[in-house]
Amino acid sequence: MIKKRLRFEKTDRAKYISHLDLMRTFQHSFIRAGIAIKHTEGFNPHPYISIALPLSLGCESFCEVLDIELDAETPDIAGALNPWLPEGIKIISEAEPISKVGMIKYVRCRVSLVYDDARAADRVEALRTLFASKPLVVQKKTKRGMADIDLAENISEVQVTSPADNIAQIEAVISAAEPAINPTNLADAVKNAGGELTPDFVSCARLEIYDKNMKIFA
Repeated sequence: MIKKRLRFEKTDRAKYISHLDLMRTFQHSFIRAGIAIKHTEGFNPHPYISIALPLSLGCESFCEVLDIELDAETPDIAGALNPWLPEGIKIISEAEPISKVGMIKYVRCRVSLVYDDARAADRVEALRTLFASKPLVVQKKTKRGMADIDLAENISEVQVTSPADNIAQIEAVISAAEPAINPTNLADAVKNAGGELTPDFVSCARLEIYDKNMKIFA
């Protein structure tokens, strides 16, 4: 049994590919690349492919994790697979897995708030005050329906800057498990605040994932 952990990017138009469609995309791409993925036994075999922390639709990522099991050793999986992946999806590294997926604890994310009036810098202090608030409650979709969650208890660090006249940018380290917080939840907090903080457009990105000791997950 040969286990591999691939890290990949999901950017640009690929961010609109759903999790299930992404799984199908990888399955088809492995076949086209001639990479022998191990399958379960039985009447309806499934490939040993899994993606840690499924990404919210519309969110970019530069640190996705794909675990696979192979029937045979395959050199340069990235080189073989990338030509068959759609635009915006790219394997950036491959290695043998060190840690179990359950050890992922934190995510570094970026939320970009776009303001058509080009006065993003004027909102930075108000945004910093917002994310220093306790509690900071938003609604989050769970398996049991919508539930209130306090972001203040699940953000370990946050910075707010204005890299452009029309953009206010939030970079934060948030909980990845128990509970799992999404970058979109941070955007929800801003929208809930209303008034001049309400952005005209929002984009979210996942930048890195860590274990409980804030070491990059590998």
